Amino acid sequence: MTGTRIQNLQMGLLLLLFALACQSRPSTVSPELRKRAVQELQQGMEKQEQWVKVHAAEYKLWLDYTDGVLETFLLEEKKWDQLSSYRIGVWRVLAQADPASRDSYIQKILRAFEDRNGPDRVHAAESLAKLGESLADLSPELTREVVEGPVNSLYVYTLWSTLQGSDTAAAREQLLDLALNPERDEIIRLQAAFVLRSEGVFSTASWKKLARAGLQEPKASLPRVYLLSAALMHAPEEERNSTILGEVKNALRDLKEAPSKGVRMEIAHALGTAGSPEDLPVLVALFENENPLMPEEEVPGEDLQAGANADVRAAAAYGILMLDRRQEYSLAWADWFVVAAYLAGMVGVGYYFSQKNKSERDYYLGGGKMNPVAVGLSLFATLLSSLSYLSYPGEMVKYGPVIFSGVLVFPLVYYVVGWFLIPRFMKLRVTSAYEILEINLGVSIRVLATFFFLSLRFLWMDTIIFITVHTAILAIFGVDPSHTLIISILLMGITIFYTTLGGLKAVVFTDVIQSGVLMGGAILTLLVVTLSFGSVAAWFPTEWPAHWGELQLGVDARERLTIGNALLTTFVWYLASSGSDQMSIQRFLATENARTARKTFGVSLLTTFVVQILLGLVGLAVLAYFTAFPHFLAPGETVTTSADQLFPKFIRVGLPVGISGLVAAGILAAAMSSLSSGLNSTSSVISEDLIKRFTRKSRAPQKQMAAVRNLSLFVGVFALLLSLLISKVEGNLYEVIVKVVNLFVSPLFVLFFLALFVPFATGRATFLAGLGSVAIAVAIAFFKFLGIEVLFILPVSLGVGVLLGTILSFLDVRLLGNTETMEKRSREAAIFKGFGESDKSARADTGKRTGM
Repeated sequence: MTGTRIQNLQMGLLLLLFALACQSRPSTVSPELRKRAVQELQQGMEKQEQWVKVHAAEYKLWLDYTDGVLETFLLEEKKWDQLSSYRIGVWRVLAQADPASRDSYIQKILRAFEDRNGPDRVHAAESLAKLGESLADLSPELTREVVEGPVNSLYVYTLWSTLQGSDTAAAREQLLDLALNPERDEIIRLQAAFVLRSEGVFSTASWKKLARAGLQEPKASLPRVYLLSAALMHAPEEERNSTILGEVKNALRDLKEAPSKGVRMEIAHALGTAGSPEDLPVLVALFENENPLMPEEEVPGEDLQAGANADVRAAAAYGILMLDRRQEYSLAWADWFVVAAYLAGMVGVGYYFSQKNKSERDYYLGGGKMNPVAVGLSLFATLLSSLSYLSYPGEMVKYGPVIFSGVLVFPLVYYVVGWFLIPRFMKLRVTSAYEILEINLGVSIRVLATFFFLSLRFLWMDTIIFITVHTAILAIFGVDPSHTLIISILLMGITIFYTTLGGLKAVVFTDVIQSGVLMGGAILTLLVVTLSFGSVAAWFPTEWPAHWGELQLGVDARERLTIGNALLTTFVWYLASSGSDQMSIQRFLATENARTARKTFGVSLLTTFVVQILLGLVGLAVLAYFTAFPHFLAPGETVTTSADQLFPKFIRVGLPVGISGLVAAGILAAAMSSLSSGLNSTSSVISEDLIKRFTRKSRAPQKQMAAVRNLSLFVGVFALLLSLLISKVEGNLYEVIVKVVNLFVSPLFVLFFLALFVPFATGRATFLAGLGSVAIAVAIAFFKFLGIEVLFILPVSLGVGVLLGTILSFLDVRLLGNTETMEKRSREAAIFKGFGESDKSARADTGKRTGM
């Protein structure tokens, strides 16, 4: 093929990708209709009266269009605080709009219910039930009195509130009997059917009974629309395509011109919540008020006020926006192509470098002469991982920028690690960092460190697999959750393949590529959001959002996050990770000397700084994006309750076709980058610190390579199995990572700190200190020990471990006469003798001693 043809082909591919990127994703509801629906709710809240205003405000809150609701209803409260029964509606809205004051409004509504002679008891019981509050818990004696009394409206709504408790089966059956009993008063039946529509959860047999009853009700029957609505909204999965459900939907559509405000509002609610795109014309007809209600068409039991048509339009607007929210977005074929091409490239890299590895040292340390910049990028990609890529934006969305203030301590981290830790590691050219512990403190401490490291890295890899699949892949690719295990196997399988083939060289090479993809994905997100808003200033917050909480500066172990906590936690994490983690030390040892190792660490810190800032900005960008465009959120989601899902969701719905696949590949890249490093370093420690340590079998180079590859395969499979347990850990994404991944970070460093910086440390004291450090970490993470926040695990467990080890070592030497410390230090001095001359002679001497 000629050069001209190749250039034409390349240009054609670029134009194709550009054309795909310019395409917009199809939408059920047009932007114009969506805008008009939002405006209708806003006008209903601002310009209509009383209950129309309440309904419009609640629709806005349920759809996460929260602007103006709190301010409007605080004014309504001042104006109508004594007006029955509208004040109940005002308090109900405020309880939803102002979470910080929710309890006070609940108490106001409760007092209205408890006033036996008050005019608001029915509305109060109904509102408490709608707010998910159980009167059986709030006022048990009065609730018992009502449900044992006459069957009336107060009875129905009080019974509804009991469904919020634990024992609901009996109450649900009572309500079903009330709704289906033709001998009961129509208003009572209507209210019972409305409750069933709101609560749902039917067995298949009960659902069929409900659906048939709704179809058999006379068209003029008041309960009919609510029975049909309940049947549509709560149909069991196996009935989704049944004939009877189709009849239910058709019957609801036939009622769209009923002369009743309540019927029309209920149709809009039902079709928006459980309908399909084919129902949009019905909702639009109601929204456009094509057949307006007339005052003379008032029906029994309904107060048809002047705002009836406005109420119907608001309900129709809500139905349209709900239907819009329920639209499912998916990746285009171009996105899938990009992802597939990337994964294929990773396999190719593994195969290529498999031809380059000639020895076990090549496999684990890349020959010991790798480029420091490349190794630094690899270290950054390893430590950042898909966990950070996914959790940092979510943390910014939910809790604000406090955690990112930790980057201010990076210069101190660089100085301490670069001039106090790295030179000590570079003196001994070992394959496993834990050989250093054996030299100073004995075999038992090396074995304990190996156990800590393996526990840390297995938990780390488990969390990467779980979170990448559950938070990113399911959200971006729209895959059914039942396929989680298959996806996890595929993700780990590809990583195992190219890692076991290529060793550290493949890991570092792919890490460099994946670092670029990861940063590129964050930058693309910022660009797209900026273009959507017209400028950076348009999406950058101008004031501190209320849901971030109060900004605090000091250090406080009982506060989730302060500036001081962020600085301290960041410093301890980098110090502990760089000073004890085989994954970090392995990369230092893969360079030529202490100077290049410092350069490696500096590159890693600098890149991490840039990417953390980028990911923080990504969090701000997606927060602004979904606040402005909440129609992309699923029903029931808000920017705070779904903070961890916003970035993955934006990748699917916010980025142009083709670009989504590239950023999705970036997340897969970050996950596989970390998994590959984990596989390599974990198998290295198992090989050096367990297998060789206790078997001492010598093997030919070919057999050694086969053995380490098999070991990496075992590590990957074991990590995959353990990842199934991570779903049991509670907390937001960042907290799960801290709880699971950071349990052993400080305890592991405790061993190294005592070995390197406490001259009189003894083996048995250090062993107990390590166990004590783990115990305190577990107590904080899972048992809230002394009220200490989970993000304070690292400094507390490090401080406890070092203090305990120092005290026990002093007592061991002074009181018990333990002399092992001096003997170990003498051996260390003998080994280190002559290593200060030059790194070259140090490597030669160490090579003779280790046989490498």
